[in-house]
Amino acid sequence: MKDSKEADRFNGKWGVITVNERLPSRGEQIARARAWGVTESMLGRRDISALIIDDVTGKRTTNWPGLLAARASFLDTMGAILPAGDQVFFATPLCVGFSPSHARQTIERLWSCGMMVYVHTVRGNGSALYAEGDDITDLLEMVAAEQNAANVRKSRNKS
Repeated sequence: MKDSKEADRFNGKWGVITVNERLPSRGEQIARARAWGVTESMLGRRDISALIIDDVTGKRTTNWPGLLAARASFLDTMGAILPAGDQVFFATPLCVGFSPSHARQTIERLWSCGMMVYVHTVRGNGSALYAEGDDITDLLEMVAAEQNAANVRKSRNKS
């Protein structure tokens, strides 16, 4: 990403990056977001970063929204400006939410702002773009499967 924002019109693509040992690295997520088209640019006169980054390395909780401060701030801002048609990047299903309920909450909040949810890697079969009203059952099942796999990896690494 460039250090300075471009004066070009904002392309409507946002990237939500969450840093945690169960997720792809920060650099990998940013590279995927960049490949998808997230750029630093101005949103009208507002200087709002197109990359929303939370680092929750080593954190465990049942209240993820409380720990993801940058994401919460982004959602509040989007709720105020309602950028209908904008798209939000997540690298994997587990990046959307650390549990199926957290992922559903994130998706429904983005949909309430008129936004769509783009997940870059879905079961290794490419990407998916979810619009309001889409059936997200499969995506939530992928979140649960990735959550379980991450927990198994973590427990094996301790042994």
